[in-house]
Amino acid sequence: MSVADPDARPGEPAFLQGIASGPERRMQDRYIAQRTAIYVERQRCQVHDISSGGVRMVAPPEIRHLGAEFPGLLHSKAGGADLRVVLRGRVVRVEADGQTVGVQFAPMAPSHQEAVNAIIHMLERLEIEAAFEQARTPKKSPPLLRAAVATAVFGATFGIAALYLTIR
Repeated sequence: MSVADPDARPGEPAFLQGIASGPERRMQDRYIAQRTAIYVERQRCQVHDISSGGVRMVAPPEIRHLGAEFPGLLHSKAGGADLRVVLRGRVVRVEADGQTVGVQFAPMAPSHQEAVNAIIHMLERLEIEAAFEQARTPKKSPPLLRAAVATAVFGATFGIAALYLTIR
């Protein structure tokens, strides 16, 4: 995106201009897509994140341009599930790396939207469980720090004992 680009967002900092083509449009919450992929023309494409309206994914070369429309199969094995949804998508953003694209889902049947929402709820649950587990697990100090503390305690104890025997 350049300064003269009609898609440039007003007030966008200069250092952000030129890093992607197409404005960022997703308004829904995004979830990191664990064990989720989209199959496009029999090619497995990694999904970085997903929302109820679209995904950010690594795309095959034939759809790495704005406006490209394609059918796909969204497949998620997150949380032990095995959910599949047939959908259509349209590329609305191409990132600077030229491989990662933002895809907007075409309107879909209510049952397909429910399946997408089920994937999102599963990913949300996994994020919450991971955060809870991280908060529950006590932080462990690095082994080198533990060794340094043990050495200092041993040295101080030895020094005090030597001083006590000297004074006696």
